[in-house]
Amino acid sequence: MWAREGKGIFYGWWVVLALSLVAFFGPMGRYLLTPLWTGHLVDTIGGRKTILIGGCILLVGLPLLSFSRELWEVYLIFGVFLAFGISMTHFVPNTSIARKWFVRKAGLATGLVIVGTSLGFGILTPVISYVCHLTGWRITTLLCGLLFGTAVMAMALFVIRSTPESMGLWPDGVAPIPMEEDSPPGAPPETMGSVSPALRSQEFWALFIAYSIIAVALQGILAHIIMWAVDLGAEPAGAGIFMAALTLPSIPIRVLGGWFGDRFGKRKVLMIFNCLTGLIWLGGWAFVGNPISLLIFAIVLGLAYGTPFSLYTPLLGDIFGRASVGSLMGVLTFGHGVLGGLGAFLFGWIADFTGSYGLACPVSAACYLISVIGLSLARGSAGHRGDLGH
Repeated sequence: MWAREGKGIFYGWWVVLALSLVAFFGPMGRYLLTPLWTGHLVDTIGGRKTILIGGCILLVGLPLLSFSRELWEVYLIFGVFLAFGISMTHFVPNTSIARKWFVRKAGLATGLVIVGTSLGFGILTPVISYVCHLTGWRITTLLCGLLFGTAVMAMALFVIRSTPESMGLWPDGVAPIPMEEDSPPGAPPETMGSVSPALRSQEFWALFIAYSIIAVALQGILAHIIMWAVDLGAEPAGAGIFMAALTLPSIPIRVLGGWFGDRFGKRKVLMIFNCLTGLIWLGGWAFVGNPISLLIFAIVLGLAYGTPFSLYTPLLGDIFGRASVGSLMGVLTFGHGVLGGLGAFLFGWIADFTGSYGLACPVSAACYLISVIGLSLARGSAGHRGDLGH
């Protein structure tokens, strides 16, 4: 139960808007995952400072890259220095901060935040390509560094705050009312946050498996859908439409999926959408045989696969509390990244060994089945709260 706190727009929604803008600009500098480190920083020094440091790295790193002359300089700046900056302005810190600001509407808030990344890639990529064509890569990199770094730092300095408590507010803008006698037992306090008990729990590792295994299918299709289209007879020059067909439909479902999770229960919605995604993969195995059918398959798949990214961080907060959600989401994201790399390799191996990508479809369906099993095990006394969608 919660009591409304004040009138007007809850400040958390301004934080969500700012985080979405950070997600819009941040990953364009350099996307390389260092989630364990970044998630820990969010929980220790706070999300605002983490993003501010990341913005500083972008502001310095991208201009430095524009002045590089030797290959080792590119490796050092692009592969190491900027990697830290982007990890501090991307998925783990953004979704973790959103979860710290929201409880009842955590899914919706997280969905709105991660839409920023999709819009950033969709809008900024062609703009950057055009500017690079006009001015060259060095000037473009310098301009991007000034724009991205300044934008991220401005959001951190003037809008983003690590928690509502730091402003004397409550999550969702409502004050808690003492639980009634029939409230579900075992629901953790929202500020509970020791990482060690979570890492020793069945619920956490079940979620780890559920979140990590779907990366095999996701990263596999993202890495190979254009080549799959060309193999089926699509013109290489226009094959980019297949990537757009896969990614653009996922934008609204990330927001809707988050809202569904808040309304009907995050774990339940995750299981339903993962089952649906697995069925779509099985349908692709029987249906895809030419570019048109692949295009239809990509659109339908895009309408289903984006939901998990809106719900895992909120679900972790429901089960284990807000204080440790950054560190725990970092561990999940590490597993997702490792298996995702294997997925891209597996799709390529299947195509080389069998002469087509067809077998990748039932393999992907099996990954989603395993994910559903993992989610079914992520329940018990600690999981009641997430099941209720609070």
